Amino acid sequence: MPAGSTSAWTIVSRGSGHPVRSGDRAYRGWVTGASSSSHRPYPGLSTGDGGSTPPAIASPIVNTFWVWLDTDYNALSPSDWISLGTWGNNTDWIVHTLSVRDRRLEFAHTVPFAGQYIGPQPMPTFPLRRWVRITAYIEYNGSIGNVRVWQDGVPMLRGDWTQRPGTTLRRAHWGLYANGAVRSANMYNDDVSVWTLSERITDFSREPRPPQTGCGGGYEGGVAATGACAMATGLRRRVRRSRAAA
Repeated sequence: MPAGSTSAWTIVSRGSGHPVRSGDRAYRGWVTGASSSSHRPYPGLSTGDGGSTPPAIASPIVNTFWVWLDTDYNALSPSDWISLGTWGNNTDWIVHTLSVRDRRLEFAHTVPFAGQYIGPQPMPTFPLRRWVRITAYIEYNGSIGNVRVWQDGVPMLRGDWTQRPGTTLRRAHWGLYANGAVRSANMYNDDVSVWTLSERITDFSREPRPPQTGCGGGYEGGVAATGACAMATGLRRRVRRSRAAA
């Protein structure tokens, strides 16, 4: 960690003592003290900018990733937050996010601002120190979009996105992102996948799952991922290369 910093990120290997869900490596971000500004130990994804960036990712989009979070909920105030994912349909980082605040999942920058909770009652505490699967369905329909999130296959949140018009995913990041008052946290990410669907989802009772049979097949949930599997595979490889190089 650079001198004077209170947060950093790296890639950890299987056998290092850190949790790795599959394969040989996973992302790790950590915070060791408070900061005068937000903690941002994460890599970012930009699309559609030409050069070496991947093409803009067409909506509707599904993003599945696994997160392993370790923090002390008792040391956090009700206003402290730790972000799990960030997405935007523009190049200005005008984005919507998914975070853990006051021990529970919530959106930010949607309508309603923190999203509408649609999960089981009472609302569960977000699990610590184990792998949790997060799936986000994102539909950018020009001036109005909508977002849905599942936790381990269970529908949890919905919200509308109205801040910027657009039809593609242009900016995203995963990894540890938290307000500066957070003094201690560890986060791991693994198996991040993003893919485009051939049509919008209408049945949100079932979590959309990644293509099962390579680039020739569909996905669990009834909507084909035609033409998107190759894009998702390339994106996973590109993100992993950028992590390893950082």
